[in-house]
Amino acid sequence: MSCSCRNGKRLSSIQTRQIEKLIDFIKENPEAFRLVLEVVNSFRPTDNERVKAERVFLAVRDILELRLLSYGKAGKVLEILKEFFIEGSDKQRGDFLEILISKLGPFTFRGRYRRNNQCKVFKGQEKLSDKEIDVAFSGREVLELHECKVNMVRQWRDPLNRRGKRGGKLSFLNSLPGECRGEKRVVPCCSGLDGELGTEYVRLVFKFYGYRNIKVIGREEIFKKLLERLK
Repeated sequence: MSCSCRNGKRLSSIQTRQIEKLIDFIKENPEAFRLVLEVVNSFRPTDNERVKAERVFLAVRDILELRLLSYGKAGKVLEILKEFFIEGSDKQRGDFLEILISKLGPFTFRGRYRRNNQCKVFKGQEKLSDKEIDVAFSGREVLELHECKVNMVRQWRDPLNRRGKRGGKLSFLNSLPGECRGEKRVVPCCSGLDGELGTEYVRLVFKFYGYRNIKVIGREEIFKKLLERLK
């Protein structure tokens, strides 16, 4: 029997002006995508305002030194990042990734789809778990499910056994392709803003723990999807 993801929320419930401005900027200036997302990936909840301001300044300086943006655009992204990190909450980083993935669309299939956010997985009328799926894309033959973590290396570190909270979520995601055999193929994904090395590390960790059904999507895959959407 096929599965679905239901009882979710509207994307507008987590959208903020700061998130919208940052996403619009990277769409208009994809050449700065990697560095801007590296800044988002590097922040910690414990960072104070001075550390946040310094990281933003250093990122914009790198953008200028690499000649990725003009001085005018660099000044604009400086103000956007300051507003995003210094005036916004840490939760906004996770919401940013969830909204970015939602706007880019599915990574494993093409064609029409229906999107749902922060939903629960059902098999027929039976709810399989109270565990929440951040983003779900339901196509004609595929149900693509995303667990969004800005910094995957920090989140998916040892131990990840099935009895723990983090391992329990991964075990649930990993079980869905077998549990939901039917008209739709289920593709569970873990998405984040880590670079190539971090993303590959997470793939190796998942393989070690036996979570082989989970597709890991990092910054480079997200960047390629963005360029595809901009064509």
